[in-house]
Amino acid sequence: MAIKENFISMAPDEESSAKVTPIDSNKTLMIDQYTSDAEPGNPELVEDIQNINDAFQHFKPKVEVDFTDENGESVNETLHFGEIRDFEAQGGKGRLVENSAFLGGTKKKIDTNAKIRKSIEQSRKLRDILKDNASKEELKEMLQAMLDELESAK
Repeated sequence: MAIKENFISMAPDEESSAKVTPIDSNKTLMIDQYTSDAEPGNPELVEDIQNINDAFQHFKPKVEVDFTDENGESVNETLHFGEIRDFEAQGGKGRLVENSAFLGGTKKKIDTNAKIRKSIEQSRKLRDILKDNASKEELKEMLQAMLDELESAK
């Protein structure tokens, strides 16, 4: 068995026999306690954990997070982590956003706004309407009337 070094070193990874590469200088490594029930200074010794999946199953990490919504109000949510992908958000590979109701809702709003913006940029007629203040107000009133109608249909 090889001597274990810290995970940022070039020591071989026991599970995949691959070398773990150092973290790039333009990356951020976030280290935090993801269980609120552990007592500081009194670590639990667990000897039957053989890999990262065993660690997740044993410790069931979770953390309470306070998000701030677009109105400045605090939204409390508990994030649960069952595997490494639960920490990842970028590239669609991770599940952080997917596992969070608040982050999922925020992403949906962002995606919707991006689609609307793209539609506006691609529509010459709509761009022309938005250039004229009178036409812009008329469009705004029409959209508000449609929104009110949808709200009353609930």
